[in-house]
Amino acid sequence: MIAKPLWTIAEAAKALGLSEKFPATPIDLVTQDSRLVKPGSLFVALSGTPSGGFTSSFASTRDGWQFAAQAQAAGAVAMILPHRIDGIKVPQLVVKDTLLDGLWSLGRAARARFRGPVIGLTGSAGKTSTKEFIAAYPGAFASPSSFNNFWGVPLTLCNGDPGASLWVVEMGMNQAGEIARLSKLTRPTAALVVNVQPVHLEKLGSLEAIRREKVSIVQGLPEDGVLVLPADVDATEWKGRMIRFGEGSDVFELSHTARGETWQVTAQVAGRKIEFALTPGAPHRLHNALAALASIHAAGVDPGLLADKLDTVGIMTGRGVEQNGGGVTVIDDSFNGNPASMAAALESLKARPVKQGRRIAILGDMLELGHGAPAYHKELAKHLPGIDGVYCVGPLMRHLHDLLPASQELGWHEDPATLKPEIIAALLKAGDVVVVKGSKKMFWVNKFVPGLLAALQARASTA
Repeated sequence: MIAKPLWTIAEAAKALGLSEKFPATPIDLVTQDSRLVKPGSLFVALSGTPSGGFTSSFASTRDGWQFAAQAQAAGAVAMILPHRIDGIKVPQLVVKDTLLDGLWSLGRAARARFRGPVIGLTGSAGKTSTKEFIAAYPGAFASPSSFNNFWGVPLTLCNGDPGASLWVVEMGMNQAGEIARLSKLTRPTAALVVNVQPVHLEKLGSLEAIRREKVSIVQGLPEDGVLVLPADVDATEWKGRMIRFGEGSDVFELSHTARGETWQVTAQVAGRKIEFALTPGAPHRLHNALAALASIHAAGVDPGLLADKLDTVGIMTGRGVEQNGGGVTVIDDSFNGNPASMAAALESLKARPVKQGRRIAILGDMLELGHGAPAYHKELAKHLPGIDGVYCVGPLMRHLHDLLPASQELGWHEDPATLKPEIIAALLKAGDVVVVKGSKKMFWVNKFVPGLLAALQARASTA
């Protein structure tokens, strides 16, 4: 818990370069969403169309200042606005651009006053899950959810606890050059690249371009900072200290033993043997845990303190959460999908002990893979031996569907928006274990998994 207010209105105004006199009213939360405003909040009215050259798939025709009255009614004590608004009685901090001159300036001031270690991380897959592992370190502050873009990163900094043991800041990208800009704002003392995989190929063009974009996180590192990398990723751009994780490197697994869903792991971290548990255990979760331990070591704090907490880090919503509907176990991994995470989900499903029933995969398109998309979908076939049934969703998944043997083929549906959960529920039996995996627009946006669970429960109640 933060012992004192994050800011006062006067401090926030000074950070924005405003010369007017403002009160020392406490601010406990900085938010750009009027629906999240609570008493003590500073409301930042962002433009519906991002400025600063940033892009967003969630751009709005309405601007944040249009919700000023709602924010005031919800308890906002001050607002960052592009112009004064009549009827708003709380202090108005007026700047030209509420993103760069407002939110980014406040985030920059927040970072400048924090004296502890800051771990910045990026990667093609598993960023948020790895961030959650690092955030388990005692007293750490981390960005919430997937706040990793042009507004999420500065918002994380603005809300960072000045008394935390360390900060963890996740960085993603929507276009080339974004990670470098976010890293320069964050100024991490240790920078982690979780992995480099064929994601955003449509925008970046090649795996080498993806590598360059991820490694550009070093542009925010000071000369005495540390870059943390997987053993198989090159970073010739960085001439400073590096710590690697994975087989044959500084941080690696010595052994693991599966006990039910839990893995008991022994790892070596820079010459030190460390033991920890993961529940559930899986190859990709072990990879992320090793990345977290390497980052903690790079930040100059004790990885043993993190190891003791790793077993408390579960699965986040949409990233492998298990639920039961009508006797069917549904693994919701629908938040995102790319070749690496799709393979990890399938391998985890195959490794899962199933007493009765089948292992079933409901697979949706992997988007933003460019001209190589058909080949990436076909390559998933090599991960399917050991899976009892596969249902494919989306035009790209037709390439995989056409390779399925009759013994595995459960069906194909082109448009995820018109796929009725009842169709899938009818294919499933009590005892089955089902993973639902695809890019966010395939299942997550359509709330397919909640619909599937409801359909399974309804079927069971009428049986």
